[in-house]
Amino acid sequence: MKKRDPILIHMEILASLFASPKGPTRLAQSCNIQFGRLETFTSALLRKGLIRVETTGGQQVYSVTEEGYALYKAWLEIWRRLPLD
Repeated sequence: MKKRDPILIHMEILASLFASPKGPTRLAQSCNIQFGRLETFTSALLRKGLIRVETTGGQQVYSVTEEGYALYKAWLEIWRRLPLD
């Protein structure tokens, strides 16, 4: 089984949160990441200011920041321009 590159996982997290804010369980499921590994990726994104986490009703909810959205858009543009056919 081929492992995904961490940068791709980070971008999947940004894409998932761009679609809608999510709690940790839904985020892990939407990105196909083991729940125990999710914190490795979210903590890096939080440190860089690309996502935020808020506690609502006792549950953590992650969402993408403006900076995270800008990075995600730039990433999409790079992928669009690459000759991957």
